[in-house]
Amino acid sequence: MFFRILSLLIAVGVIALIVTPDAPDSLRWMAWMYLLVMCGIGMIAMNGPRIHQWLEEKEAALKSRLKR
Repeated sequence: MFFRILSLLIAVGVIALIVTPDAPDSLRWMAWMYLLVMCGIGMIAMNGPRIHQWLEEKEAALKSRLKR
């Protein structure tokens, strides 16, 4: 529960930093990077089953190639 609240506070802080016009450029840059990284993690999490299936296919192909 603590980590959920902490994550929510960080996310709200990031959005506030991006929207605030007086924020320093370094903090604004870090906020954009955090936002993009979290979007990337979300995309990987949503496509997890497809990625897992693709990795299984690649592993099977590699094992069959090594058996020859």
